[in-house]
Amino acid sequence: KFMMNGAVTCGTMDGANIEIVEQAGRENNYIFGADVEEIKALSRGKYDPNAILKSDDAARNAVNTLTDGTFDDGGRGYFKELYDSLTVGASWHKPDHYFILRDLPDYVETLLRINKEAGTNEFTQKQFINAASSAYFSSDRSI
Repeated sequence: KFMMNGAVTCGTMDGANIEIVEQAGRENNYIFGADVEEIKALSRGKYDPNAILKSDDAARNAVNTLTDGTFDDGGRGYFKELYDSLTVGASWHKPDHYFILRDLPDYVETLLRINKEAGTNEFTQKQFINAASSAYFSSDRSI
């Protein structure tokens, strides 16, 4: 866990982030994106990432960089595969299976907030609280 070194978490409320927030508090981390109930509703409904791309210039521009030559993967097609996973689906998944485009504006807003708060006393306090709260994850406790 990066929190042992004083890192604050920037992420969605899933996986280990749930445990981190339980220990250090949501107010001491940067959680963004859909909550569990919204994800369930989106999964049951007609989530359409292409509708987001049509209506959100920033999202569309970001996704288009995956195939417009902005990035070079040496012709291996990794970025095209990522583009396809967001727009048409990949393997057995529907398009944007992880709701990345749904969370993108929230992520950008959160990142801007982090950049604004970094270096402040409040941010440093969050770091200390995360480091102190990391004892829960110690192997001494978990073994």
